[in-house]
Amino acid sequence: MNRLAGFLVGMVGLALAVSSDGALAATECNTGPPPNAPLSGTVVGGVVVNAGDFCVLGGANVSGGVRVNAGGILFACASTINGGIVANGAANLIIGAEEIGCPGSVINGGVQISDTGPDDFPSGPPSIALERSAIHGAVHLTGNQGHIAVATDTIAGGLFCSNNAFDLDDEHDRGGTLPVVTGVIRCEFGD
Repeated sequence: MNRLAGFLVGMVGLALAVSSDGALAATECNTGPPPNAPLSGTVVGGVVVNAGDFCVLGGANVSGGVRVNAGGILFACASTINGGIVANGAANLIIGAEEIGCPGSVINGGVQISDTGPDDFPSGPPSIALERSAIHGAVHLTGNQGHIAVATDTIAGGLFCSNNAFDLDDEHDRGGTLPVVTGVIRCEFGD
C-alpha cells in the first residue's frame, strides 16, 4: 500500500512539474476595429482582451478560451473558441452579427457575460450580440445594462438571464429566429 501511495504522489508531482513548466500565457488581442487585420489562425493558451482594447477574431481557432476584461471589445467572426468565453464589464461583445458581415462562430464551452454596457442602440450596435453561432455550453447573461441580441443560434446547455436591463431580442424583424436551446431557458424575449 505504501508503494502505491508513493507512486501516486510521484505521479501528481510529475504532472504538476510538467504543467507548470509548460503553462502557456494568454495572447493579448488588440487588433483595432475593422478594417484592421483580425487575429486569425491557431492561438494556443487562450485570448485576453484588456480595457480599451478592440479585438477582432476572424477565422481564428483558439484553444484556452477567451476572456474579455472591463472596457474591452470583442468581435468574433467565423472562429472556433475552445474553452468558452468569459466577460465582465466589457464594452461590446459581438459574435456572428449578420448586420456587419460577421459569420457565426463555434464556441466549445460556456458563455458567461456580466455587467456589459450600456450602449447607444438603435443608432449603434447592441452591447451583446450572440448570433448565428453554435454554442456547446450554457449561456449566462447577468447584470448587463445594454441591449442583447440572441438570434439564430444553437445552444446546448441552457440559456440563463438575471438582472439585465433589457429582455433579449431575437431579431425576428430583421430575419432572425429564436435560438434552438437544449436545456433550460430562463430568459424573456422582447418584441
